[in-house]
Amino acid sequence: MALADPVQSFNLPSRTARYAAGAVFLIAIVAGAASAAWSLASGQAALAPEAWTRAGLMQGETTRRLASELAQAPLPAAMADAERGASWLLAGSLGPRVRQGCGQWLFLVDELTVHPDARRNLETRLDAAAHMRTLLHGRGVELLIATVPDKSRVQHEQLCGIYRPASFSDRLHGWEEGLAQRGVARAALLPALEATRGGGDQPFLRTDTHWTETGARAAAEAIAHAMDRTGVELTPPLRYGLKSGEPGVREGDLVRLAGIDWLPMALQPAPDMVAPTRFSIEAPAAKDAAPGSGDTADDLFGDASLPSAALIGTSYSRTSSFVPFLETALHTPVPSFAQDGGDFWGAAKTYLASAEFRDTPPRVVIWEIPERVLQMPIVAEERAWMDSLEAAVEKKAAP
Repeated sequence: MALADPVQSFNLPSRTARYAAGAVFLIAIVAGAASAAWSLASGQAALAPEAWTRAGLMQGETTRRLASELAQAPLPAAMADAERGASWLLAGSLGPRVRQGCGQWLFLVDELTVHPDARRNLETRLDAAAHMRTLLHGRGVELLIATVPDKSRVQHEQLCGIYRPASFSDRLHGWEEGLAQRGVARAALLPALEATRGGGDQPFLRTDTHWTETGARAAAEAIAHAMDRTGVELTPPLRYGLKSGEPGVREGDLVRLAGIDWLPMALQPAPDMVAPTRFSIEAPAAKDAAPGSGDTADDLFGDASLPSAALIGTSYSRTSSFVPFLETALHTPVPSFAQDGGDFWGAAKTYLASAEFRDTPPRVVIWEIPERVLQMPIVAEERAWMDSLEAAVEKKAAP
């Protein structure tokens, strides 16, 4: 008795279908290899020589970095775009880093992530802030910290089904209390941002991580109120004029992070509409010295015309006209040394080591810090910077 065809008994696809699937797989492998080879040859994908270390190879770091570089090759990138677009259109998924609340409000997963050693990381950053204040005071410079509350904290009504860990409820308060205990001046932004909710305005953008111009202006005014308590007189005094611009589409960074910004606009979450404010310098501020009083040594050498405030921080300081709003609220120019992706320490480290700070230190440094970075793991380079701050403070205190 003849045995049944094993292929037919397992209900496998026909031989033609199997050959076709194999051919498609082979084409994909060859195309992927060609794409990777082209990226390496053209320099679009590269791995620094220092990455090729024995430790890196043994621990998988070299492989991880190489895979990250090759993922930017044309074919993998196109396939990733296709996967993200299909996941959004078919299942409403925005990938691993973005969540959708109600009314197409988007939120960054980083704000919702519980980190190991969270409390210890926050305390370590509090100590770093205190060390920085001590070093700045040694040069006659005040420090004012402005912590940007999470979008998911302020816009909590739009979270709907998104879970925000209960352990985050006291995070911002604990941080600001810790600053107060260490004698670090701070500007409370949460009440100012919450006061803007309602009506047609919101403090944060719907499809973006950052604040709206309404939120940025409220934060700037809160910083100006806190600045009054420091007793620092800012120069040179200027007065700014504001005028609303024409509304237009604001492309949200969360749409880009979700990998669906390449889709037609009609298939993306509805974009934010923004009317950017236009700023102009109208006249010196009312607190200017009287005419004829400028013949001082400071004016003679140009010191009176140098800005006496400096801003360090993250992308929040670089969006929604925050710097012009801050200059308007303080009635003085504010040079910005903020960095996109600077987290807690990036801009501070760069600015303190800069020629601008060394040669022309300001009277006050305004340090903008997002709440979400306070408990993040401390990377090696950040730890080294913190250690250098502590060592500098100890050296200054030594007899």
